[in-house]
Amino acid sequence: MKMKKKSMFSKMLAVCLALVFALSMSVTAFAAITPDETGSFTVTGLDTDPAPSVSAYQIITVNVDATSGQPSYPMYTWNAEVATWMKANSYASYVNDNLGTNAVADAFDNADAGTMTTFLEKLTAAIKAGTVQLTPTTVTAADGTASFTDMAMGEYLITANGGVKIYKPTTVALVPEETDGEWNLADATVAMKGAAPSIGKEATEEVDGDKTVAIGDTVKYKLTVTVPSYPEDATHTSFIVSDKLSAGLTFDGVSTIKVYSDENLQNEVAAANYTATDTGVVENRTFQISFEDDFTTTTTFTTLYITYTATVNEHAVETDALENEAFLTYNNDPYSDNTYETETQEEVYTYGIDLKKVDKDGTAITSGAGDKKAQFTLSDGTGVLMFTGTNGVYKYDENGTSTLEVAADGTLRVQGLDEGTYTLKEIQAPEGYVLPTGEITIVITDAAPEDGTIDTANVTAGQGTVAINGAATASVNVVSFNVENTSSDDAGFT
Repeated sequence: MKMKKKSMFSKMLAVCLALVFALSMSVTAFAAITPDETGSFTVTGLDTDPAPSVSAYQIITVNVDATSGQPSYPMYTWNAEVATWMKANSYASYVNDNLGTNAVADAFDNADAGTMTTFLEKLTAAIKAGTVQLTPTTVTAADGTASFTDMAMGEYLITANGGVKIYKPTTVALVPEETDGEWNLADATVAMKGAAPSIGKEATEEVDGDKTVAIGDTVKYKLTVTVPSYPEDATHTSFIVSDKLSAGLTFDGVSTIKVYSDENLQNEVAAANYTATDTGVVENRTFQISFEDDFTTTTTFTTLYITYTATVNEHAVETDALENEAFLTYNNDPYSDNTYETETQEEVYTYGIDLKKVDKDGTAITSGAGDKKAQFTLSDGTGVLMFTGTNGVYKYDENGTSTLEVAADGTLRVQGLDEGTYTLKEIQAPEGYVLPTGEITIVITDAAPEDGTIDTANVTAGQGTVAINGAATASVNVVSFNVENTSSDDAGFT
């Protein structure tokens, strides 16, 4: 927060004139202060984790006469380094050498908020570049606050870096004020203003309106990204979005990446403003989008929306959740190459069916070498589904086979399914058993919000001789049950 120097200057001019009159009358008018008077100020509005580093640069000093213990005229003087820079950089009007060397002029006091913001950002850039050489007092914030003690009187430029936010430079005034003949140096407080860029992620409604998928499904993701707001003349303005897909998702290529300026995905940002690559990406990222510095620092867009697609592959069955992490990298100190990264995560889920062939007493039906094994087909509303696999383990594959054969121990696992309703039909009975008639209906439900855990395992046998032995159960994303067969002997066959 910039101090209100206009009223302060006016007040101090009147005070100094009164002081001259009082001294001419040999009357002591004011309680004295000392040139080395010190005080404290606090900077608030800071991140808590990680805690930023806050620096205070004294840019204006307060002049006090050592003999009288009273302010001398001019009361405010620019640091010599700052004054030299201002005279060379279009801010000469802020210095009034007619009042005294490097005296603070009224033009500085009268600057509007926009002009003052630009001035502070340019001065900060000059200090960080070493053009203006000032030694700061630096402290690390604690609980969102940085406390400065034993500070000389004056005005300080405050900068902060190292947290999540990109902070705007500001000032704080630690100056004496006169009240009823008493000089007091009160503690001061200033609140830093800063913005924390963020990234969000969601699987769009092109995934059947939910987050449940089957192998072969195309998942469209949308990233919502805050554009970092960098100060004018910042020297480091990184703006990088990257993504890491799990093994169960195959990236469909940089050609699917689109950037929009509106949430409805109507206004596409020209590809010339960024570079997308899926090669040479560090830290095992699947792809990276690097925005051009000119775009980052001049765009009027505060939020961008990035879309791309990925396909669920056969590795989806190896994990309960298909994790997909997105990262936003930016310079939290816009005057150094230090970067900060924030991330978000979106998950989609796939499901499976486990069954075991058993006889009437629940004993597993196993097969010897050369014996016929039980075979099934699995259908959904679109028809019979295709799979690839061996030894009783199959993964959804639209280019595979419709026949699902149990392993020698009588078990069958079908993986890579979406939430929904399926029909299981036995098409071949195991050696020595009767082929049942009818079908089994399996309903997989993961109630919203989807979390990859089956909430309802509803398995029912339809009309015919097909039977379920015992109750179906669900363990995370797999529904399990036993399918009963009747032996040829029990059925009266010889």
